[in-house]
Amino acid sequence: MPGLLTALALLTVLAVAALLRDRLGAVVALCVALAGTFLAASAVGLILLDLGRLQPWPLRLGLFAAFAIIILLAFVARRRLPAITPAIVLHARPLALGLGVLIVAGVGLRLHPSPYLQGGQDQGIYVNVGHHIARTGRLRPVDRLLRGAVRGVPQADVLAAYRVKPQPADSPLAGVREGRWTAGIHIEDARAGRLVPAFFQLMPVWFAMCELDWGFARSTWPLVPFWALSALALFGLARRLALDSADPLVRRRAGTIGLVALAGLALHPLDLWISTFTVTENLARACLLMAACLSLEAGAAERDDRPGARLLAVLGGLCFAAGAFTRGSFVAHAIVLALALLLARDGAPRTRRALFAALVVGTTLAVVQAVLHSWPYFFSAAANHFHVPRLTPRPAVAVAWTLAAGAALLLLDLGLGRLSPPLRGLARRVLRVLAGLGLALAAIVLVRRAWLGSDEASPEQQVLAVLLRHGGPLPLLFGLVGLALAVRRADERHLPWVALAAAVVLTAALKSGVRYEFYYARYFVADVVPVLAVATACLLGHLVARLERRRGPRPAALACGAVLLAWLLPPLRLVPREVYWTRDLADDPAQLAGLFEHVPEDSLLLFDDRAPGRWRGLLAAPALLSFGRDALAAAPGGHIVEGALKAGTPVFLLSGGWEPADRQRWPSAAHGPWRTRVVARGVYHAPRAETVEGGAPARLVDGGGPWELQQLDRSIWRSSGAFSLYPDSMFVAATHTGFVTEPLPLPLGARVELWLPAGAPACEVTAALHTDAGPLVLASLPREPDGPLLWALPARVPSSAALALAAKCDAFTWRWLSVRAGP
Repeated sequence: MPGLLTALALLTVLAVAALLRDRLGAVVALCVALAGTFLAASAVGLILLDLGRLQPWPLRLGLFAAFAIIILLAFVARRRLPAITPAIVLHARPLALGLGVLIVAGVGLRLHPSPYLQGGQDQGIYVNVGHHIARTGRLRPVDRLLRGAVRGVPQADVLAAYRVKPQPADSPLAGVREGRWTAGIHIEDARAGRLVPAFFQLMPVWFAMCELDWGFARSTWPLVPFWALSALALFGLARRLALDSADPLVRRRAGTIGLVALAGLALHPLDLWISTFTVTENLARACLLMAACLSLEAGAAERDDRPGARLLAVLGGLCFAAGAFTRGSFVAHAIVLALALLLARDGAPRTRRALFAALVVGTTLAVVQAVLHSWPYFFSAAANHFHVPRLTPRPAVAVAWTLAAGAALLLLDLGLGRLSPPLRGLARRVLRVLAGLGLALAAIVLVRRAWLGSDEASPEQQVLAVLLRHGGPLPLLFGLVGLALAVRRADERHLPWVALAAAVVLTAALKSGVRYEFYYARYFVADVVPVLAVATACLLGHLVARLERRRGPRPAALACGAVLLAWLLPPLRLVPREVYWTRDLADDPAQLAGLFEHVPEDSLLLFDDRAPGRWRGLLAAPALLSFGRDALAAAPGGHIVEGALKAGTPVFLLSGGWEPADRQRWPSAAHGPWRTRVVARGVYHAPRAETVEGGAPARLVDGGGPWELQQLDRSIWRSSGAFSLYPDSMFVAATHTGFVTEPLPLPLGARVELWLPAGAPACEVTAALHTDAGPLVLASLPREPDGPLLWALPARVPSSAALALAAKCDAFTWRWLSVRAGP
């Protein structure tokens, strides 16, 4: 039943929120329900993935049990937690209405996420791997070509085509990563044909679960609730920061400040594009914002002696760890937050300890799973993104290091708990200085690269220029100033998260070269945009409160409205551009399904190396992962194709352009031309943002084009002019006594070879050339034992002639016919 699991998840959220509303408060209860349901579904998906059983019924049973346990735990918490007196919230109904309008509007703008399937980019790999998991229940695809299971294609030839070299038995790469298959997929075990995706697995697991619930065409729908989670958490985070302010006027406007931050995120053009594209930043950002919101709510609950503080802290730490299951760079965020929590030991020790323990344990498990499933991508990503030395330990050693590091952090936290108050104060000052230096360095780097340029890219291709183009100067200025004031004024409650925000901005500033905005921008600004939105909203709230205190409420309201217009209108002028609604390379799963349905199972699929658009890199991954076809992602050798055809394996060629005839020769510099016949034709539409260096794209271009699926005939043509014909070739016309061929170009100095089956009965076979001047009987040559029948071609032959063979026997069978140059 479509949507059953989604309905169960929504019912679980509503039930848990209703049970805990009078124990935790409406807002906090909703956050707990959302976080618990999200974590439970993620855990069930990852566990079933590790067991190789992520399939419909195991998933349904697992989620049903997990949701039942969550509701049971909510019942237990309700019995143990005391009821609280509902807090009086000023303007509660207008606040709820505004929140609902912004959430509905934001979700509506993002209601149709990209169904991106092309495998040449990382985001296409996520969707294809998710579809593969939904089809098979497991993570690791098995390439039958690599394993040597395709008829007529020796495993050694495929290994040579992929340039797979034998690994020494003592190499840490043996059985782990023995070569590269295509972008985002690596050969884990070449002999077994086992591949492994080179990234963290939580997001493809969500795509697989959604596909099992709603179908392949809607597998990317989790992007919509991911943004909704981010939006709710962003609102709650900004609201909590305002409630923790010492200024009563700011506290009175806490809900409004949360709405302002949410509006800045919902209407930001870059966020509109990123949140609807299949990149891990969407899920990781939801984890980051939800963790920050729950953690600050936990600290406030402990300080106010409200119930459920430790529960909120544990959920916050686990949400942050879920981000580490999603994206490799999030592990760096976890390390920064863990170190900040060690230095800033605030006035809520119980929640801080619970948050720290959940964060360290969850992130440790995430790294262990990454090592086991994505080694050594984990270490190569660390080297590429953070410029640390590239390490290649064995998986068992890497797991041991990870567990030891996690245990050391937990022990260090226990040891630092004995520090004296002066030393704790010194540690907080050190953390504040480090956060300030990081933010100052980020500002210097941004200014220098935006105006002075760098060796890697022009000033127009830097993070600052991208943020200015898409969001305007005011939110950027307010965000940086607000974050700087937060670094200066944050107490021990907020200091770890402020330090993490400064680290996020610094990381984005140090990266350089947003060469093609709509592809690379997600790496640079996905986390920066919500950080700036929260900092801008909080700074605006403090400025309005100060103005109201000095000038009165009316001038403050007018100034607030003017600043909001200056903040929100510049991005809105870009939103109507169609590039924000179609995304980069937004293709249709039905188009690819219609393309690959013409390729039967147990066949060999090749890709035309003449075609533009890197067809091999873009479509080999979906052919293998999403549609289960035996796709050769490497350039094929002539012997590979000939061996497959000789064994009777159908061979198909996917070309990126139409040819005028239905029977064609496929030219290849090394192995062609080969004769083919067209099986199917069509036009593949893939609207994409115009490629612009140093500017926001303003229009769409079609990144697809016509496609043509051809089947190679069993007549193999070579660049020398030689050819081989096999039984059932369309270039052989069979008769009751033998067979003739179409007129074919004949090379000088060649001979005709006819291979008969082993043990075939004696049969008299003659060969002749049919030319315009009449038939020319060919002279027979001596035959070796078990060798082919041989005929010599004349010294001078026409450019083309029809070759005719006749046999005088009752049952004439043959293996293949060749015309070969040389002796």
